[in-house]
Amino acid sequence: MTVFFDLDRTLMDFEVGEDIGIKTVFDTYKSEIKMDYQEFRSTWKVVAQKIFDEYSAGLHTFDEQRHLRVKKMFELNGIILDDAEIEERFRLYWSNYEKGVGLFSDARGILEKLKNHQIPTGLISNGDSSNQRWKLNKENLTQYFDPIIISGEVGVSKPDLRIFEIAMQKAGAQKETSWYIGDSPVHDIEPALKFGLNVIYLNRRLEEGTVIFHQEKPAYFEVASLTEAWDCLKK
Repeated sequence: MTVFFDLDRTLMDFEVGEDIGIKTVFDTYKSEIKMDYQEFRSTWKVVAQKIFDEYSAGLHTFDEQRHLRVKKMFELNGIILDDAEIEERFRLYWSNYEKGVGLFSDARGILEKLKNHQIPTGLISNGDSSNQRWKLNKENLTQYFDPIIISGEVGVSKPDLRIFEIAMQKAGAQKETSWYIGDSPVHDIEPALKFGLNVIYLNRRLEEGTVIFHQEKPAYFEVASLTEAWDCLKK
């Protein structure tokens, strides 16, 4: 058995950092912003996800998608920024974002249990190489994964099934006996099931302790936390 993980919103909680960054930008430039903070925050998250999905589809470079979210947010507030202003405001966001990024409280436990049971683990993550590896190094996660598959390094992103094929080949694993754990129905769950992997959908919106069984082959569970994910793997 080999267990593959997604990184962001599965193991790594970046939303605390995102909120710190958004709030800092809002407080610094609130005299220019027409939205109240809650609208600015919610709109930023929608815009950032849309642009990141476009980046994953090859429509932007990584740096372009970083800057586009800032450009778009201020355009929505009636402000046209030049390149230097966009860079300055993104840097303000990013320097504060980095302070809040960290592991979910249930992440280290499942990784340690898999390691102690000598169960191979791999990582399949969308994103830029430097950014994703910064997160891994910040939390000393590289020790757990072989292989580490990052879309920016292999040239293909989830939900493209080819990224799962690359991971299987590098791990020397068979999909029938492998598992994939992720949080996104579109980018993780649907393509992993289509590829033929056994899947655990991490849905942190569920009530604590919830485990939902969806199907047997390939196996498909929906769980509230990585604690329940480990219980599914043990079975």
